[in-house]
Amino acid sequence: MATWQSPNQLDDQPILFRARDYHELTGFLRQDIPLNLFQLCWLEKNGVEANQPNAFHFRGRRDGAGELQAAALVITNRLLLLDARGGEHAAFLGAWYGRNGAHLLHHIVSAKSSVEPFWQAYRTGNALAGARLIQDQELYYLTPDLLEEALAVESQPGPSPSAIRTALSQDLDGLFLASVRMHREETLEDPLERDPELFRRHVQHRVDSGRSFVWTDSHRRLLFKADISAQGNDGLQISGVFTAPMLRGQGYASRAMFDLCQILFDQGAPLITLYVNHTNTAAKRVYTRVGFRYYADYQTVFVAV
Repeated sequence: MATWQSPNQLDDQPILFRARDYHELTGFLRQDIPLNLFQLCWLEKNGVEANQPNAFHFRGRRDGAGELQAAALVITNRLLLLDARGGEHAAFLGAWYGRNGAHLLHHIVSAKSSVEPFWQAYRTGNALAGARLIQDQELYYLTPDLLEEALAVESQPGPSPSAIRTALSQDLDGLFLASVRMHREETLEDPLERDPELFRRHVQHRVDSGRSFVWTDSHRRLLFKADISAQGNDGLQISGVFTAPMLRGQGYASRAMFDLCQILFDQGAPLITLYVNHTNTAAKRVYTRVGFRYYADYQTVFVAV
């Protein structure tokens, strides 16, 4: 693992982006759309400046020539996503947030090349910062052409039809339980022990906003689920993929993912991304079968709070 030297003294302050910076910030992030898809979707939907205090903000750093070299999105002072064109710029932002953040970040997620130097500098600058879990991940992407190629190879991608559909309010209980189990598997943390009502509200919000998809049987038992965590003109990001344990390894996930991605492309999405834990070889096989291609190493730091 690379070691980044945090600056002993900050010779400048990070930029706090304003509404006037929208085009500059968008142009910077669009230099790498797959890596920055979440931030681009957020920017498109919410703009640069929040309407409420502490809802979110964008900060960044320019080099000596005035060129933007890093941009970070911080949501509710808990989640940070970052794109830095060099470890020194990520470390600069990490050191600044470590020293100046009034609230301890909960999650830091982005390309590993940005997260590692940011986290090393952040924890150096904040004595309270420690990692509960550092999860190495991989970012994948899919285009309509790649899906078409995969479908041509897979004449029988799995049980057919999948009957995947947008989740309804009556699916909430099954979705909640599946989301809890998936969260335990992916993060090694039980949301029922922290704030079950808050977690349920998150699940409910995804259902209400049409961002959860399910495949249920005739008895309304949930076989498969997936969520849309970000969506905009540049594409969308899939998250929360879960297959009922008794159906794993039987082709259900592949069939559902084929059908879901086809639905999303038919609705006009130009690009789909997702990220998966590096050790989850079964999930990576499913995504590769559907046509997803590896794009970059990713990483999530779950901060101990």
